[in-house]
Amino acid sequence: MNHPSPLPSPTTNLDRLKADMDTWGYCLAADALHGDVLEEVRERLLAQATAEREQGIARQDSPVELGEQVNQWVRILSNKGRIFIDALAHNKVTRPVVHHLLGEEVLLSGLDSHITWPGNGAMGLHIDQWWLPHPVTPGQTDYGRAGDIARSRQSFGAPTRSATAINPPVVVNVFYCASDFTRANGATRLVPASHLSGAHPEPRGSYDEVQPEVPAGTAVIWDGRTWHAAGANNGDGPRIGISTYFTGPQFRQLVNFTYGTRPEVLAGMTAEDRRLFGYATWEGIGNTGGAMAGEAEPGERATGSLVPGGKI
Repeated sequence: MNHPSPLPSPTTNLDRLKADMDTWGYCLAADALHGDVLEEVRERLLAQATAEREQGIARQDSPVELGEQVNQWVRILSNKGRIFIDALAHNKVTRPVVHHLLGEEVLLSGLDSHITWPGNGAMGLHIDQWWLPHPVTPGQTDYGRAGDIARSRQSFGAPTRSATAINPPVVVNVFYCASDFTRANGATRLVPASHLSGAHPEPRGSYDEVQPEVPAGTAVIWDGRTWHAAGANNGDGPRIGISTYFTGPQFRQLVNFTYGTRPEVLAGMTAEDRRLFGYATWEGIGNTGGAMAGEAEPGERATGSLVPGGKI
């Protein structure tokens, strides 16, 4: 595979990370987690994953990994340890890359772990902002209606640079490697520069992919338009990854944090946490009765049905 410039390699240089994102649609942030923090994240995650398996509540549901029985998703990690909020959602190494692509105001859209155990098959290639309508020309009537979009109904094509306008990035996935990622254990597969195509990959198509091998603590960060997928785990141990998925403030979050966050976790959240998790309004979006209120209020504080003189 020939490329006009070197493909991304792990680095702590922020300018290099940003340039790699622009050119290739992904970058590799070295030492995003390290030392005691990396060890605490890994231990807490593995303890949670083990307990969920023991109690029969382990999840294997994935819209792009249908039928797999040896992968495991540990969902809404913010409910399962403060370390996941502090070390991942507010990570100082990776957040500048997120803001480089999305701008200053962002929401955390998902905070989940994907563990692939030995025997897990390869995931189909996909993009993370598959739900976003495509640009249209004035007067075009055969466009994909927003309410009709589905993973199975997309504009499939080649991963080559588009000659016409395409959507900008509106999501970024920061995928932390809590274990070493190798080709044997299913390191993330990526199609370099596919973020410039404006197209979706055929789910089981064959393309020129790369599969960076990186040590634990690295963050693999990709533009929401970049073609990517988990590899097959043919190794002898689990591949442990944690997805922190960010989106622009205009978009519905992948995880409904405002409904699914446990009360004791919410009680311990800072104002910065709550804004990142979607509790703050943005230009009136997300309000609960006051369009320009700073934060949405819970239902018990909302104004109900009234008549002059009191409630109905």
